[in-house]
Amino acid sequence: MANKATFPSTEWFQSLAGRMHENEATYRALGPVDCVMVVKVDVPTGTELYEIVFEVFRVKSVRQLARLDDAAPTHFVLEASLATWREMIENIREHGSADLEHTLNYLTFPDDPMLVDGPDQLEIDAFYRYNQSLQRFFDGAAAVETSFPR
Repeated sequence: MANKATFPSTEWFQSLAGRMHENEATYRALGPVDCVMVVKVDVPTGTELYEIVFEVFRVKSVRQLARLDDAAPTHFVLEASLATWREMIENIREHGSADLEHTLNYLTFPDDPMLVDGPDQLEIDAFYRYNQSLQRFFDGAAAVETSFPR
């Protein structure tokens, strides 16, 4: 049975973290992940920020941030509108994983409709270094029954 959670929320990201934990062997095959990802979602009422800390083959922590300055100093930001996130998540749910046009790599390549940013190039590069593992993390949404704010 699939987990249920609303996107964006700490519960939703914790559900993906749980999937990562359950499928640790898959992540071991890709190599360890050590980075801090801030997911920035532009919602109709403003912006929501979530910090996901990856450590080796697991998610160490998930928390909602009041502002970007509250993030760990070493982080990158993955930013998109709620509509873009929703399209990606619904595509993952439909296909079991993102199809070619809904992967993080495809969506961020021209910095539109998703943007990767960070305090410096080294942190931004972490997104590309761990891209396969991060994609697998988001592909965990296939097992999460997701609702979206109106």
